[in-house]
Amino acid sequence: MVKGISLRAASGFVRRFAGLAGGYWAGWDRWPVWLPATVLLVLTAAQVSVPVMMNLWSQRLFDALEQRAMDRLPVMAAAAGGILLYNIAVTVAHLWVKRRLQFGWRAWLTRRLVGDWLSDGRELALPSRPGDHDNPDGRIAEDVRIVTELAIDLGHSLTYCLLLLVSFASILWQLSGVVPVTLGGVSLAVPGHLLLLALAFSAAGTAAAIAVARPLVHAAERRQGLEADFRFGLARVRENASIIARQHGEAVERGRTSLLFDGVRRGWEGQTGALVRVMAFGASYSVLSAVFPILVVAPRYVAGAITLGVMMQTAQAFQQAVAALSWPIDNLATVAQWTASVERVLGLKEALDGISPLPPVKAPAPGFLSDGGNTARKR
Repeated sequence: MVKGISLRAASGFVRRFAGLAGGYWAGWDRWPVWLPATVLLVLTAAQVSVPVMMNLWSQRLFDALEQRAMDRLPVMAAAAGGILLYNIAVTVAHLWVKRRLQFGWRAWLTRRLVGDWLSDGRELALPSRPGDHDNPDGRIAEDVRIVTELAIDLGHSLTYCLLLLVSFASILWQLSGVVPVTLGGVSLAVPGHLLLLALAFSAAGTAAAIAVARPLVHAAERRQGLEADFRFGLARVRENASIIARQHGEAVERGRTSLLFDGVRRGWEGQTGALVRVMAFGASYSVLSAVFPILVVAPRYVAGAITLGVMMQTAQAFQQAVAALSWPIDNLATVAQWTASVERVLGLKEALDGISPLPPVKAPAPGFLSDGGNTARKR
Protein backbone atom coordinates (compact mmCIF):
# COMPACT_ATOMS: atom_id res chain seq x y z
CA MET A 1 0.00 0.00 0.00
CA VAL A 2 2.81 2.39 0.88
CA LYS A 3 4.55 1.57 -2.37
CA GLY A 4 1.36 2.30 -4.30
CA ILE A 5 0.96 5.63 -2.54
CA SER A 6 4.60 6.51 -3.29
CA LEU A 7 4.19 5.65 -6.96
CA ARG A 8 1.02 7.73 -7.20
CA ALA A 9 2.73 10.64 -5.47
CA ALA A 10 5.72 10.39 -7.82
CA SER A 11 3.55 10.22 -10.94
CA GLY A 12 1.49 13.15 -9.70
CA PHE A 13 4.66 15.16 -9.09
CA VAL A 14 5.88 14.41 -12.62
CA ARG A 15 2.54 15.47 -14.14
CA ARG A 16 2.50 18.71 -12.17
CA PHE A 17 6.08 19.52 -13.15
CA ALA A 18 5.39 18.72 -16.82
CA GLY A 19 2.38 21.03 -16.72
CA LEU A 20 4.52 23.78 -15.24
CA ALA A 21 7.68 23.62 -17.35
CA GLY A 22 7.00 21.19 -20.18
CA GLY A 23 5.71 23.88 -22.52
CA TYR A 24 9.28 24.97 -23.19
CA TRP A 25 9.92 21.66 -24.98
CA ALA A 26 6.52 20.88 -26.52
CA GLY A 27 5.37 21.80 -30.02
CA TRP A 28 6.64 21.50 -33.58
CA ASP A 29 7.89 25.08 -33.46
CA ARG A 30 10.35 24.27 -30.68
CA TRP A 31 13.17 23.13 -32.99
CA PRO A 32 15.46 25.92 -31.66
CA VAL A 33 15.22 24.07 -28.33
CA TRP A 34 15.36 20.50 -29.62
CA LEU A 35 18.38 21.15 -31.86
CA PRO A 36 20.79 22.07 -29.02
CA ALA A 37 19.21 19.33 -26.88
CA THR A 38 20.09 16.79 -29.58
CA VAL A 39 23.61 18.19 -29.82
CA LEU A 40 23.88 17.89 -26.04
CA LEU A 41 22.88 14.22 -26.23
CA VAL A 42 25.51 13.54 -28.90
CA LEU A 43 28.16 15.30 -26.82
CA THR A 44 27.13 13.24 -23.78
CA ALA A 45 27.74 10.07 -25.78
CA ALA A 46 31.12 11.50 -26.78
CA GLN A 47 31.90 12.07 -23.10
CA VAL A 48 31.16 8.40 -22.38
CA SER A 49 33.64 7.34 -25.05
CA VAL A 50 36.49 8.92 -23.04
CA PRO A 51 36.46 6.44 -20.09
CA VAL A 52 35.97 3.58 -22.57
CA MET A 53 39.10 4.65 -24.45
CA MET A 54 40.98 5.10 -21.18
CA ASN A 55 39.96 1.61 -20.10
CA LEU A 56 41.45 0.07 -23.24
CA TRP A 57 44.51 2.32 -22.92
CA SER A 58 45.04 1.19 -19.32
CA GLN A 59 44.96 -2.48 -20.32
CA ARG A 60 47.63 -1.97 -22.96
CA LEU A 61 49.77 0.19 -20.68
CA PHE A 62 49.87 -2.33 -17.83
CA ASP A 63 50.52 -5.19 -20.23
CA ALA A 64 53.47 -3.22 -21.59
CA LEU A 65 54.74 -2.58 -18.06
CA GLU A 66 54.38 -6.24 -17.14
CA GLN A 67 56.39 -7.21 -20.23
CA ARG A 68 58.84 -4.35 -19.63
CA ALA A 69 58.28 -3.23 -23.21
CA MET A 70 59.79 0.25 -23.03
CA ASP A 71 59.40 0.75 -26.78
CA ARG A 72 55.61 0.94 -26.37
CA LEU A 73 55.66 3.78 -23.85
CA PRO A 74 56.07 6.64 -26.39
CA VAL A 75 53.11 5.30 -28.35
CA MET A 76 51.03 5.03 -25.16
CA ALA A 77 52.00 8.58 -24.16
CA ALA A 78 50.96 9.92 -27.57
CA ALA A 79 47.64 8.06 -27.34
CA ALA A 80 47.01 9.57 -23.90
CA GLY A 81 47.69 13.03 -25.31
CA GLY A 82 45.18 12.47 -28.10
CA ILE A 83 42.53 11.32 -25.63
CA LEU A 84 43.27 14.39 -23.49
CA LEU A 85 42.74 16.85 -26.36
CA TYR A 86 39.57 15.04 -27.43
CA ASN A 87 38.22 15.18 -23.88
CA ILE A 88 38.92 18.92 -23.59
CA ALA A 89 37.10 19.68 -26.85
CA VAL A 90 34.06 17.58 -25.92
CA THR A 91 33.86 18.99 -22.38
CA VAL A 92 34.04 22.63 -23.48
CA ALA A 93 31.44 22.17 -26.23
CA HIS A 94 29.15 20.28 -23.86
CA LEU A 95 29.33 23.00 -21.21
CA TRP A 96 28.54 25.76 -23.73
CA VAL A 97 25.48 23.97 -25.17
CA LYS A 98 24.19 22.93 -21.75
CA ARG A 99 24.32 26.44 -20.32
CA ARG A 100 22.46 27.85 -23.32
CA LEU A 101 19.67 25.35 -22.74
CA GLN A 102 19.56 26.06 -19.02
CA PHE A 103 19.26 29.82 -19.37
CA GLY A 104 16.74 29.57 -22.20
CA TRP A 105 14.48 27.37 -20.09
CA ARG A 106 14.89 29.66 -17.08
CA ALA A 107 14.03 32.75 -19.14
CA TRP A 108 10.89 31.07 -20.53
CA LEU A 109 9.64 29.93 -17.13
CA THR A 110 10.47 33.27 -15.50
CA ARG A 111 8.46 35.17 -18.12
CA ARG A 112 5.54 32.81 -17.63
CA LEU A 113 5.45 33.15 -13.84
CA VAL A 114 6.01 36.92 -13.85
CA GLY A 115 3.23 37.25 -16.41
CA ASP A 116 0.85 35.24 -14.21
CA TRP A 117 1.86 37.10 -11.06
CA LEU A 118 1.67 40.65 -12.42
CA SER A 119 -1.67 40.42 -14.20
CA ASP A 120 -5.34 40.77 -13.31
CA GLY A 121 -4.51 41.98 -9.80
CA ARG A 122 -3.06 38.64 -8.71
CA GLU A 123 -0.09 40.34 -7.04
CA LEU A 124 -2.58 42.06 -4.71
CA ALA A 125 -4.72 39.00 -3.98
CA LEU A 126 -1.88 36.49 -3.54
CA PRO A 127 -0.89 37.28 0.09
CA SER A 128 -4.43 36.58 1.31
CA ARG A 129 -4.60 33.16 -0.36
CA PRO A 130 -4.16 30.08 1.86
CA GLY A 131 -1.38 27.65 1.06
CA ASP A 132 2.39 27.54 0.55
CA HIS A 133 3.16 30.46 -1.78
CA ASP A 134 4.96 33.06 0.33
CA ASN A 135 7.88 35.08 -1.07
CA PRO A 136 6.91 34.99 -4.76
CA ASP A 137 9.93 37.14 -5.63
CA GLY A 138 12.34 34.60 -4.15
CA ARG A 139 10.56 31.68 -5.80
CA ILE A 140 10.78 33.33 -9.21
CA ALA A 141 14.35 34.59 -8.84
CA GLU A 142 16.01 31.65 -7.06
CA ASP A 143 13.80 28.56 -7.20
CA VAL A 144 13.13 28.88 -10.93
CA ARG A 145 16.90 29.03 -11.48
CA ILE A 146 17.43 25.89 -9.39
CA VAL A 147 14.55 24.05 -11.07
CA THR A 148 15.75 24.64 -14.63
CA GLU A 149 19.50 24.35 -14.08
CA LEU A 150 19.35 21.21 -11.95
CA ALA A 151 16.76 19.55 -14.19
CA ILE A 152 19.18 19.68 -17.12
CA ASP A 153 22.16 18.80 -14.92
CA LEU A 154 20.36 15.76 -13.52
CA GLY A 155 19.07 14.74 -16.94
CA HIS A 156 22.57 14.93 -18.37
CA SER A 157 24.17 12.99 -15.52
CA LEU A 158 21.48 10.29 -15.67
CA THR A 159 21.90 9.89 -19.43
CA TYR A 160 25.68 9.78 -19.02
CA CYS A 161 25.44 7.07 -16.37
CA LEU A 162 23.02 4.97 -18.44
CA LEU A 163 25.34 5.09 -21.46
CA LEU A 164 28.32 4.40 -19.21
CA LEU A 165 26.56 1.39 -17.72
CA VAL A 166 25.76 -0.08 -21.13
CA SER A 167 29.35 0.39 -22.29
CA PHE A 168 31.07 -1.11 -19.26
CA ALA A 169 28.50 -3.84 -18.72
CA SER A 170 29.46 -5.10 -22.17
CA ILE A 171 33.17 -4.89 -21.29
CA LEU A 172 32.64 -6.66 -17.96
CA TRP A 173 30.63 -9.42 -19.62
CA GLN A 174 33.43 -10.08 -22.09
CA LEU A 175 36.16 -10.00 -19.43
CA SER A 176 34.28 -12.19 -16.94
CA GLY A 177 34.45 -15.31 -19.05
CA VAL A 178 32.69 -18.40 -17.72
CA VAL A 179 33.19 -19.48 -14.10
CA PRO A 180 32.31 -23.08 -13.09
CA VAL A 181 30.15 -23.27 -9.96
CA THR A 182 29.20 -26.51 -8.21
CA LEU A 183 25.87 -26.58 -6.36
CA GLY A 184 24.59 -29.80 -4.82
CA GLY A 185 26.94 -31.89 -6.88
CA VAL A 186 25.84 -30.18 -10.09
CA SER A 187 28.44 -28.20 -12.04
CA LEU A 188 27.14 -24.99 -13.59
CA ALA A 189 28.85 -22.58 -15.96
CA VAL A 190 28.10 -18.99 -14.86
CA PRO A 191 28.85 -16.31 -17.48
CA GLY A 192 29.28 -12.63 -16.65
CA HIS A 193 29.86 -13.16 -12.93
CA LEU A 194 31.64 -9.80 -12.57
CA LEU A 195 28.66 -7.97 -14.03
CA LEU A 196 26.33 -9.83 -11.66
CA LEU A 197 28.56 -8.89 -8.72
CA ALA A 198 28.54 -5.24 -9.82
CA LEU A 199 24.75 -5.25 -10.01
CA ALA A 200 24.41 -6.86 -6.57
CA PHE A 201 26.98 -4.49 -5.03
CA SER A 202 25.22 -1.43 -6.43
CA ALA A 203 21.74 -2.65 -5.49
CA ALA A 204 22.80 -3.15 -1.88
CA GLY A 205 24.52 0.24 -1.80
CA THR A 206 21.54 2.04 -3.32
CA ALA A 207 19.07 0.48 -0.87
CA ALA A 208 21.27 1.44 2.08
CA ALA A 209 21.78 4.98 0.76
CA ILE A 210 18.06 5.59 0.30
CA ALA A 211 17.43 4.48 3.88
CA VAL A 212 20.21 6.73 5.19
CA ALA A 213 19.20 9.80 3.17
CA ARG A 214 15.43 9.66 3.53
CA PRO A 215 15.26 12.74 5.82
CA LEU A 216 17.34 14.84 3.40
CA VAL A 217 14.49 15.92 1.10
CA HIS A 218 12.44 17.28 3.99
CA ALA A 219 15.49 18.99 5.50
CA ALA A 220 16.37 20.67 2.19
CA GLU A 221 12.81 21.89 1.63
CA ARG A 222 12.55 23.22 5.19
CA ARG A 223 15.87 25.06 4.93
CA GLN A 224 14.97 26.69 1.60
CA GLY A 225 11.68 27.88 3.06
CA LEU A 226 13.40 29.37 6.12
CA GLU A 227 16.05 31.05 3.94
CA ALA A 228 13.27 32.57 1.83
CA ASP A 229 11.50 33.84 4.97
CA PHE A 230 14.72 35.55 6.08
CA ARG A 231 15.22 37.20 2.67
CA PHE A 232 11.60 38.35 2.64
CA GLY A 233 11.94 39.81 6.14
CA LEU A 234 15.00 41.82 5.13
CA ALA A 235 13.27 43.03 1.98
CA ARG A 236 10.25 44.14 4.05
CA VAL A 237 12.53 46.17 6.33
CA ARG A 238 14.14 47.84 3.32
CA GLU A 239 10.77 48.72 1.78
CA ASN A 240 9.41 50.13 5.06
CA ALA A 241 12.59 51.81 6.26
CA SER A 242 11.04 55.29 6.47
CA ILE A 243 8.07 54.08 8.55
CA ILE A 244 10.33 52.11 10.89
CA ALA A 245 12.57 55.15 11.40
CA ARG A 246 9.65 57.50 12.14
CA GLN A 247 8.16 55.08 14.67
CA HIS A 248 11.57 54.19 16.17
CA GLY A 249 10.84 50.54 15.52
CA GLU A 250 14.43 49.47 14.93
CA ALA A 251 14.57 47.36 18.10
CA VAL A 252 11.41 45.48 17.14
CA GLU A 253 12.73 44.84 13.64
CA ARG A 254 16.06 43.65 15.00
CA GLY A 255 14.17 41.16 17.15
CA ARG A 256 12.12 39.93 14.20
CA THR A 257 15.22 39.61 12.04
CA SER A 258 17.00 37.71 14.80
CA LEU A 259 14.09 35.27 15.08
CA LEU A 260 14.08 34.73 11.32
CA PHE A 261 17.82 34.08 11.34
CA ASP A 262 17.39 31.62 14.21
CA GLY A 263 15.09 29.74 11.85
CA VAL A 264 17.82 29.81 9.19
CA ARG A 265 20.24 28.35 11.75
CA ARG A 266 17.82 25.55 12.65
CA GLY A 267 17.29 24.74 8.98
CA TRP A 268 21.05 24.74 8.36
CA GLU A 269 21.70 22.45 11.32
CA GLY A 270 18.93 20.06 10.30
CA GLN A 271 20.24 19.81 6.76
CA THR A 272 23.81 19.44 8.05
CA GLY A 273 22.82 16.44 10.16
CA ALA A 274 21.16 14.78 7.18
CA LEU A 275 24.12 15.56 4.92
CA VAL A 276 26.62 14.17 7.44
CA ARG A 277 24.89 10.79 7.33
CA VAL A 278 24.77 10.82 3.53
CA MET A 279 28.40 11.91 3.13
CA ALA A 280 29.67 9.34 5.65
CA PHE A 281 27.92 6.59 3.77
CA GLY A 282 29.13 7.92 0.41
CA ALA A 283 32.75 8.03 1.58
CA SER A 284 32.57 4.44 2.79
CA TYR A 285 30.88 3.29 -0.38
CA SER A 286 33.46 4.93 -2.65
CA VAL A 287 36.36 3.20 -0.86
CA LEU A 288 34.62 -0.18 -0.97
CA SER A 289 33.85 0.18 -4.68
CA ALA A 290 37.56 0.77 -5.37
CA VAL A 291 38.86 -2.11 -3.22
CA PHE A 292 36.22 -4.77 -3.91
CA PRO A 293 36.94 -5.41 -7.63
CA ILE A 294 40.69 -5.75 -7.02
CA LEU A 295 40.05 -8.39 -4.37
CA VAL A 296 37.65 -10.23 -6.67
CA VAL A 297 39.97 -10.28 -9.71
CA ALA A 298 43.33 -10.75 -7.92
CA PRO A 299 43.07 -14.57 -7.54
CA ARG A 300 42.78 -15.00 -11.31
CA TYR A 301 45.88 -12.89 -11.83
CA VAL A 302 47.86 -14.79 -9.18
CA ALA A 303 46.81 -18.07 -10.82
CA GLY A 304 48.14 -16.80 -14.15
CA ALA A 305 44.74 -16.85 -15.85
CA ILE A 306 44.89 -13.17 -16.82
CA THR A 307 47.58 -10.56 -17.43
CA LEU A 308 48.21 -7.51 -15.27
CA GLY A 309 46.63 -5.33 -17.95
CA VAL A 310 43.46 -7.42 -18.02
CA MET A 311 43.26 -7.36 -14.21
CA MET A 312 43.49 -3.56 -14.14
CA GLN A 313 41.07 -3.22 -17.06
CA THR A 314 38.58 -5.49 -15.28
CA ALA A 315 38.90 -3.61 -12.00
CA GLN A 316 38.41 -0.26 -13.73
CA ALA A 317 35.44 -1.55 -15.72
CA PHE A 318 33.88 -2.81 -12.48
CA GLN A 319 34.39 0.59 -10.86
CA GLN A 320 32.86 2.40 -13.84
CA ALA A 321 29.83 0.10 -13.89
CA VAL A 322 29.33 0.56 -10.15
CA ALA A 323 29.76 4.33 -10.54
CA ALA A 324 27.07 4.37 -13.22
CA LEU A 325 24.74 2.33 -11.03
CA SER A 326 25.46 4.66 -8.11
CA TRP A 327 23.71 7.62 -9.74
CA PRO A 328 20.91 7.63 -7.12
CA ILE A 329 23.46 7.68 -4.30
CA ASP A 330 25.65 10.37 -5.83
CA ASN A 331 22.71 12.67 -6.59
CA LEU A 332 20.56 12.30 -3.48
CA ALA A 333 21.39 15.77 -2.18
CA THR A 334 20.94 17.38 -5.61
CA VAL A 335 17.61 15.63 -6.19
CA ALA A 336 16.45 16.73 -2.75
CA GLN A 337 17.34 20.37 -3.49
CA TRP A 338 15.70 20.22 -6.92
CA THR A 339 12.52 18.59 -5.59
CA ALA A 340 12.19 21.20 -2.86
CA SER A 341 12.51 24.05 -5.38
CA VAL A 342 10.04 22.42 -7.77
CA GLU A 343 7.49 22.19 -4.96
CA ARG A 344 8.00 25.86 -4.11
CA VAL A 345 7.52 26.94 -7.73
CA LEU A 346 4.50 24.66 -8.11
CA GLY A 347 3.01 26.10 -4.93
CA LEU A 348 3.26 29.61 -6.38
CA LYS A 349 1.90 28.62 -9.80
CA GLU A 350 -1.05 26.73 -8.36
CA ALA A 351 -1.89 29.62 -6.02
CA LEU A 352 -1.81 32.09 -8.94
CA ASP A 353 -4.01 29.81 -11.04
CA GLY A 354 -6.56 29.72 -8.22
CA ILE A 355 -6.99 33.51 -8.09
CA SER A 356 -9.93 34.92 -10.00
CA PRO A 357 -9.05 38.02 -12.05
CA LEU A 358 -10.12 41.29 -10.48
CA PRO A 359 -12.83 43.20 -12.37
CA PRO A 360 -11.45 45.98 -14.56
CA VAL A 361 -11.40 49.47 -13.05
CA LYS A 362 -14.02 51.70 -14.65
CA ALA A 363 -12.86 54.98 -16.11
CA PRO A 364 -14.09 58.14 -14.30
CA ALA A 365 -17.30 59.62 -15.64
CA PRO A 366 -16.92 62.73 -17.82
CA GLY A 367 -16.88 65.92 -15.82
CA PHE A 368 -15.38 64.36 -12.70
CA LEU A 369 -11.85 64.71 -11.36
CA SER A 370 -10.10 62.25 -9.07
CA ASP A 371 -8.60 63.59 -5.84
CA GLY A 372 -6.47 60.59 -4.91
CA GLY A 373 -9.02 57.81 -5.21
CA ASN A 374 -11.11 58.77 -2.17
CA THR A 375 -13.78 61.15 -3.56
CA ALA A 376 -14.84 62.70 -6.81
CA ARG A 377 -16.17 66.18 -7.36
CA LYS A 378 -18.02 67.96 -10.12
CA ARG A 379 -16.13 70.51 -12.15
